Amino acid sequence: MKFDFSACDLQVADASAQTLASILLDKGFGEHHFIQSMPQERLTTLRFKEFGPLSILEYAVGLATHVSSSNVENAYFLHVILAGHSVEQHQNGKRILKAGDSIFIMPKTRFEANDSADCRKLIVKIPTDFLNQTAREFGYLSSLDPIQFDSKVSQFPLTGPLFNLLNDILQQDKDELYERALIYYCRLLNSGILNMFDSNVGPSTLPNKSLHRHIERIRNYVLDNITTDIAIDELAHLCQISRKSLYNLFERETGLTPSAYIRRLKLESIHSELKNNERIKNVTQVALKYGFTNLGRFSAQYREQIGELPSQTLRDFSY
Repeated sequence: MKFDFSACDLQVADASAQTLASILLDKGFGEHHFIQSMPQERLTTLRFKEFGPLSILEYAVGLATHVSSSNVENAYFLHVILAGHSVEQHQNGKRILKAGDSIFIMPKTRFEANDSADCRKLIVKIPTDFLNQTAREFGYLSSLDPIQFDSKVSQFPLTGPLFNLLNDILQQDKDELYERALIYYCRLLNSGILNMFDSNVGPSTLPNKSLHRHIERIRNYVLDNITTDIAIDELAHLCQISRKSLYNLFERETGLTPSAYIRRLKLESIHSELKNNERIKNVTQVALKYGFTNLGRFSAQYREQIGELPSQTLRDFSY
């Protein structure tokens, strides 16, 4: 697998593993330790590019190497094996990643692996806030912050939109792009990743993009405060309009009242949490968490929107 890194910001050849570790730390990829089979060799190659909020790095050490990295609190890391293989130390034991395989490293997660001499890796750093913003922008809902990705190995596509988009980003001269275009590229890449990798996010049944800025602002505000009781006057004040104007706006843009809109976002978030949070033991605790005190009415509203009772969702996805 090969990407065209023709427009990189930094390129290093014949460097030491210590130099590689210093660059990784400096570029926000966390503290890395490389233990080589022949420590005196200087065979490391590296290419790095910053593209909007994303940081992309490709490297090869050139010798069999043990790699360990410290956790980074505010970013995800997409690892793609471009050549050779890597034996990762996983929570369920060891697993071999071969060329074309990819994994997601969650924030605050330590990574450890043994790389073959011909191993070459591509790593994409994605800030947690930016991925969450993209998820909302494209109409995804998550019950947990940060978004939780499945730890399984996925085959990164050799062709198709995601591969082409990442390759295009690596070839783009970012100085020739307007800021909005650059961010749009990054959001498209994030959206492709959300579609490709299993996670706890799911599509919303509500329109993900309103034509009106007030609806988008309210949606983000509700999701930021999803477990609290949100008053209508609070939303009117947020948009600096009257209650009557707020109701008219919601009727025109969504066909719902503000209260119904909030309730639908809450129910969708509950559905996501019941499917993805293995710590939940009963429906009552999650209903009360989101402010539903009348459990009978909550179950009826949940079934009307989701198509099944909340107890059925919990039962189907319990571990």
